[in-house]
Amino acid sequence: GVQKTEVEATSTVPAQKLYAGLLLDIDDILPKAFPQAIKSSEIIEGDGGVGTVKLVTLGEASQFNTMKQRIDAIDKDALTYTYSIIGGDILLDIIESIVNHFTIVPTPDGGSIVKNTTIYNTIGDAVIPEENIKDATEKAGLIFKAVEAYLLAN
Repeated sequence: GVQKTEVEATSTVPAQKLYAGLLLDIDDILPKAFPQAIKSSEIIEGDGGVGTVKLVTLGEASQFNTMKQRIDAIDKDALTYTYSIIGGDILLDIIESIVNHFTIVPTPDGGSIVKNTTIYNTIGDAVIPEENIKDATEKAGLIFKAVEAYLLAN
């Protein structure tokens, strides 16, 4: 089955800077901005571009230990970025993959709007409990706020 969430957040951080910090450079910035979120991120396949697979070891802010991420699309001009979670205990043995698509839109005041669509592809007709999706969305929001604060300060 498929379950989908869509979230929008506004930021005073300029679009290009937010795109770089939240998506392109997240492995460097997140441990500084929110050390409890991830312990490490290691490229196990690829060169950092599309097709790259990373093994992320999660920190104490998560009830999960690992996730394997694959970068599916990067468009630096359109400020879009897509990655999929394709492995790890975060998939709860009922999820085939979680696709995250981000678009960052510049705003007239020099800030930006982040649009995130998350698609949960479950195995068979499994259904992810709504509270799990709500929890994941809240955690993503905390990560966004931490990265935003870091980018505003640096």
